[in-house]
Amino acid sequence: MLRNISFVLFVSVFLSSCITNNDLSIINTKGTEPLETFQFDYQLKAGDLLSIQISSLTPMEYDFFNKESGSNSQLYVQNPYLYGYLLDNSGSLKLPVLGSFELEGKTLSEAKNIIQLQAERYFSEPSVKVNILNYYVTVLGEVNTPGRVNVIEPNTNLLEVLGLAGDLTKLANRKKIKIIRTESEKPQVYYVDLRDKNIVNSELFYLQPNDIIYVQPTMKRFVVIDNLPAAISTVISAFTLFYLIQPN
Repeated sequence: MLRNISFVLFVSVFLSSCITNNDLSIINTKGTEPLETFQFDYQLKAGDLLSIQISSLTPMEYDFFNKESGSNSQLYVQNPYLYGYLLDNSGSLKLPVLGSFELEGKTLSEAKNIIQLQAERYFSEPSVKVNILNYYVTVLGEVNTPGRVNVIEPNTNLLEVLGLAGDLTKLANRKKIKIIRTESEKPQVYYVDLRDKNIVNSELFYLQPNDIIYVQPTMKRFVVIDNLPAAISTVISAFTLFYLIQPN
């Protein structure tokens, strides 16, 4: 009798620990279904480190702006703060010769146009490129490659960042992804359900610099089963074997 009870308890725990294909899915939809998307365009803020590149027809000997960034490309990669330009606490960007620009709250495209307008006073047919150098997020928990991720494109979304972190593990709780955001004096904590198709229409689908993404484990950690029918088949086989070996 005791063995029977123990076996039933074991099977109960086994079944309760199964993770189905539905648990492993993201953005659940029914067939082909259009999704509403959130229109996101990152706005610059104090502390952003910008790469400013200006190409022009101006002879190199008069190109006073780009000499430093071209002097040592390896050093530039290792320590971008040596050549990048930082938005100060007031949201201003100071560039050599070109002057000061109020860029807080501007998009990268708007910042490019503002700087290019000023650059036309000094360069022949200038072309300006503006990128963020210190756009980092940290991914922790149930991912295959946790750590800090350098975001090249500010419009990179949560799924893309998780992909850069090696994808979620099978133990990841896709229903409750934690995002810790430090955009104000007090960090804010948000939760995202990756299975919800409406997530792509949420502001949280796009990340901010210094965001921390923590992927919690599901509570069902006893065993991971990818396929529920396979789990049921295994349990039935176990039941059959158990009763076959029972003494008459």
